[in-house]
Amino acid sequence: MLQGRRVLIVEDEALLAIELSDIVEGSDGHVVGPFRTNRDALRLLDTETVDAAILDLNLADGEATPTAERLAAAGVPILVCTAGTLPRAMKLQWPDIPIHRKPVKADRLVDTLRDLCART
Repeated sequence: MLQGRRVLIVEDEALLAIELSDIVEGSDGHVVGPFRTNRDALRLLDTETVDAAILDLNLADGEATPTAERLAAAGVPILVCTAGTLPRAMKLQWPDIPIHRKPVKADRLVDTLRDLCART
């Protein structure tokens, strides 16, 4: 399981944010957030650290690139959860970023988070 790892959730759809939070908590992870905007996520990252992040690509205040860049610069592993596709610029910048399509599959999501956390 996630063994208390701090997982940032940045998702603007309330029901999906709750579902993701339940999945992380049900796997012994600690949820940070969820946040609906880059602004709120970046504000948190100014003062706190996380072990991994689940990002939706399209947030209430635009594309999640600013949050992804901050997390990547800090060495935080990112999992993208989206109904769309990864923008070309993000594919080029982070070719190995795991992408989960909505609706999410809980067991697959947890396995990916566990693998990402094990690498850090």
